[in-house]
Amino acid sequence: MMRYELIPVGILQTNCYLAWSSKSSSCLVIDPGGSFDLIESRLGKLNLKPVGVLLTHGHVDHIGSVGEISSKYKIPVWIHEGDRGLYFDPGNAILPWIPAAKGLPEPAQEPPTLEGLSYEVIHTPGHTPGGVCFYFAEHGILFSGDTIFQGTYGRTDFPGGSYSTLMKSIKDKLLPLPKNVVVLPGHQEATTIGDEQDNY
Repeated sequence: MMRYELIPVGILQTNCYLAWSSKSSSCLVIDPGGSFDLIESRLGKLNLKPVGVLLTHGHVDHIGSVGEISSKYKIPVWIHEGDRGLYFDPGNAILPWIPAAKGLPEPAQEPPTLEGLSYEVIHTPGHTPGGVCFYFAEHGILFSGDTIFQGTYGRTDFPGGSYSTLMKSIKDKLLPLPKNVVVLPGHQEATTIGDEQDNY
């Protein structure tokens, strides 16, 4: 059985997730956008050992604690190559009150594996060029980052964003998924593919 834990982090209360199999204590950390101490505390309380960081995209509110987590636990970080430039951009503090991420490691070439769970990386550009979703098909769970939210979709007015590209990503790659797939977004509440099909 797959399990996950939601941890709202940072100034924008980005949804950071821990994902793991009930058969193992190893977990993935998805979008650690800030609040390292909170993430570290939750890992300890759940007796979880992180084995890798997955990033849905490179905006600072999703990568703020990457450096601390990678350094503390000696684990790899993966981001789509389309967002590597954004990931390393010191001007990535797209909102001036969010400090730039520091101590970012060189990203891994391949996404980390997780004992007991398999997942697919779905490239969904539009919010950013390298935006992705992580789809755990066997368990009907999609971590959607800022691609799609409950009743809406990610912003496209930041550098590298494209409304038409985002709509194509959502309609061609996400909406065809099974209706009962639970969508866990980068902000706000969870939804399902079935609920979102009615919005496009």
